[in-house]
Amino acid sequence: METTARAAERGFLRRIRRLSRWQVAFLLPSAGLVVAALLHAAQWATSWVSTSVAHSRRAAETCSDLVDDFGVDPDSITIGDRTPFGFACQAKTYDSGSAVVEHSGATSALFMFSLAIAAVCVAALLGVLIAFMVTRLLGLYRSPLAEPRRDRWPLLLVGIGFFVLPLMMFGQYLQWYSKSDGFGICPGSVGGNDVLGFSVTASYLPPSLTCSGDSVTGQEFSVTQYGFPFYGFLAGVIVAVVGLVVLIFVRARDRRR
Repeated sequence: METTARAAERGFLRRIRRLSRWQVAFLLPSAGLVVAALLHAAQWATSWVSTSVAHSRRAAETCSDLVDDFGVDPDSITIGDRTPFGFACQAKTYDSGSAVVEHSGATSALFMFSLAIAAVCVAALLGVLIAFMVTRLLGLYRSPLAEPRRDRWPLLLVGIGFFVLPLMMFGQYLQWYSKSDGFGICPGSVGGNDVLGFSVTASYLPPSLTCSGDSVTGQEFSVTQYGFPFYGFLAGVIVAVVGLVVLIFVRARDRRR
């Protein structure tokens, strides 16, 4: 048994040594992203468990802080789902207002850890991708496919444009991940009434974030935000189209000669 384990270990080490520097550079941040994804999954699971436990108990017992701090009627307390950030206790106050207390618990810590790991790994992965693509684009610039010489710059522009598009879509996911709590997107009130619940959704073609929900009076709202991924995506499309148009123009002019 020991001999088999040692042989397996030696085989694993040999496979690691066979990896090129580029493969190792891609593998390390990718492994970090897997860890961040597992932490994010744990955040969802923790949120679901805490919300389920809250629903299984009496609302007045789960949301005792509303009764103690705001003096609300225990029978008016409702528990709202804030997945993946736990749950919220909501109730009407005696002055016809509303009180909301968020219960995020361990989900906030898991979110911060997963976000920090993902940010570091994405920065490293993007650095490796940029270095890798620069070397490949330089190879394309010197490639026989780019002959005559005036074809090289249009091909380089097309390559840069198509390289930017997936990066911006990935950046859009990270933007949604960092703003899924609604901070900086969702309004605090609608028509003078507090927001009761909301959700943040991401669109990738083109990249944008939309916060939709309703207020305590039932008034629905929807707010769309365009950030850096949207403008980067648009710039990538423009660069690729310009390079393609210039390449077609140059090739068509060569055929006329």
